[in-house]
Amino acid sequence: MRGGDFHLGDVTPHNIKQLKRLNQVIFPVSYNDKFYKDVLEVGELAKLGTKMLNHVLNICEKDGTFDNIYLHVQISNESAIDFYQKFGFEIIETKKNYYKRIEPADAHVLQKSLRSPCAPPAGELHKAE
Repeated sequence: MRGGDFHLGDVTPHNIKQLKRLNQVIFPVSYNDKFYKDVLEVGELAKLGTKMLNHVLNICEKDGTFDNIYLHVQISNESAIDFYQKFGFEIIETKKNYYKRIEPADAHVLQKSLRSPCAPPAGELHKAE
């Protein structure tokens, strides 16, 4: 392993509480116990990421008040960029020196639009003329 690299191992019954705590700190949504039980059954971290992202996207879409979702990804993290692009995120900007303690310090800003270009904003109706 090079300096700065790390490896996330499989989720097991022995570390599921640490995952739950990480999620509580990192994500603005709460996951119920069934979610963590399902994670143990799946057993693969990539599937966990997909499940968590789908969960967040579903919440935002059902809420109906979100136009876009934004996130930052370190420019060298090609696997994360590919992952998010599969979900419809696009790189819209690169922020120089975004990170203070890691190299490279630059981050891409990714955006996923939740509304079609023709859809009116939530709560706004248009009359046919």
